[in-house]
Amino acid sequence: MEPEIPNWFAVVTKPRQEQIALENLQRQDYKCFLPLAENPYQRRSKKKKIIEPLFPRYLFLNAVAGTQNLAPVRSTPGVISMVRFGTELAIVPEHIIKAIKNRICSITGLINIKPVTIKKGDKVRLFDGPLAGVDGIVQERNSENRALILMELLGRPTKVEVDALLLQKTG
Repeated sequence: MEPEIPNWFAVVTKPRQEQIALENLQRQDYKCFLPLAENPYQRRSKKKKIIEPLFPRYLFLNAVAGTQNLAPVRSTPGVISMVRFGTELAIVPEHIIKAIKNRICSITGLINIKPVTIKKGDKVRLFDGPLAGVDGIVQERNSENRALILMELLGRPTKVEVDALLLQKTG
């Protein structure tokens, strides 16, 4: 009889408790993977990088479902449940985990995320802040982190300077 091959499963954690869930699962001898990244969309502090899970509220667990008892996972501090499709545990394909691991920087141990590059004339939408959801057109980049956007506010075209990290391309 051939040994069963372990699969990767997604574990849902409590909000902002991914690290707690990871540590508690590892204490129970589960093999886990929590990809972390510096968040390029958060306002940067000169003193401190903002390191967050790549997938907030999720981590990955590697196990043989038929052999290993996964029942304790649900009652682990920091964990809510495991992702399921009906009654079956959802399997995350190995190539997805490998692709994520291949993006880990060997120096920092973090996944490298680059903000979307925008240039003059791009159609964009703000996805955060007081103008979230408003569309506009990039007029110019003022600096690495600032952009001048032409958008319609109160029924007329208005130029607004915004944080370029809060923009996503729409067209």
